[in-house]
Amino acid sequence: MKVEKVNEVDSEIELAITASPEEVDRAFADGLDVFINQFQLDKLEGETSLQKIYNAMSPEEARDAVSSAVISYLIPFALQEADIIPMTSSDVHADADPEEGKEFTFNVTILAKPEYELSSYDSVEVSVLAPLDVTEQDIDIQLQMLASQFATVKVDPETGEEETIIPEVTDEWVVKNLKGMGVESVEELRSQFRATSEKVKEEQLESAKMNAVLSAYAERFDGDIPEKMIDAMTTDMLEAFKLDLAKQGRTLMDFMLEQKTDEKQIRASLATQARAQLIQGLVLDAIFRHEDLEVTVPDLKATLTAMAPGQEEDIFDQMQTAGRAFLLKEGASRMKAADWALENAKITIEERS
Repeated sequence: MKVEKVNEVDSEIELAITASPEEVDRAFADGLDVFINQFQLDKLEGETSLQKIYNAMSPEEARDAVSSAVISYLIPFALQEADIIPMTSSDVHADADPEEGKEFTFNVTILAKPEYELSSYDSVEVSVLAPLDVTEQDIDIQLQMLASQFATVKVDPETGEEETIIPEVTDEWVVKNLKGMGVESVEELRSQFRATSEKVKEEQLESAKMNAVLSAYAERFDGDIPEKMIDAMTTDMLEAFKLDLAKQGRTLMDFMLEQKTDEKQIRASLATQARAQLIQGLVLDAIFRHEDLEVTVPDLKATLTAMAPGQEEDIFDQMQTAGRAFLLKEGASRMKAADWALENAKITIEERS
């Protein structure tokens, strides 16, 4: 693949990309497969992904979809070739559609990830509140919630009134209904609930420590985030939100009517989150560079586990195939920097009054 830098203004880089016939053929095969899986078109008629796409859309829509899928597949490999880590891509331009077995040239403008520095890299001092103790009342509430899942409804034959009957949690009830939980008495059940609750409290404390440390470093962030970068991440977050709503059988309009809001307000809220997330990531990048940290194989494995527990190999293969291995390295380097920041911070645990 031939990649040439055509223009660069601030963090925006225009690239001219020429893919060989073999690379184009691979994009038609793998890139269209990704499109089929993404939009769940695998059950449509057709022996190939190309045929399935044309069976799902009008000829014009299918042509545009194929072109977009092929180009989207080629871009990450071009960025890998140019050693550019992107924040987002836009303004793709091609004089013609890609064709199998033929060389293909197109231009793309990339918003590259910039590098920032911190005003200081000294270890930070923070304080966090100690978590609340797990009480017997907490366990009682969990038992009540569990028993409620086994509630039955009794109807009075004379009045027709319904009464919800929540069972009493006894040793006999535990043995009869909770075989899969590995407990045989109320005391064992309470102990299991307590252990789980205490683990959650420990995880909450570790999360609070990390948030406090990263917030302290974020105050040392020296630079302005380009609005285009914030807008790009805001759009990604909005699309992800729409997808989550769709999984619940709801639309963005449903949500806006329920919450008495509009898309402008939603984008404004997401933009605030996007800016904070961008700063956090760029802070970790700065720490990683400044401290000369290195990513090891165990770091990469830990990152894969954090991304998709139990599916590490599949996710790794998918990222490699799609030319997105840089995302794995970025994630691993940021986890490494976060661990370093936490290990070197002075953290005071304040007891609750």
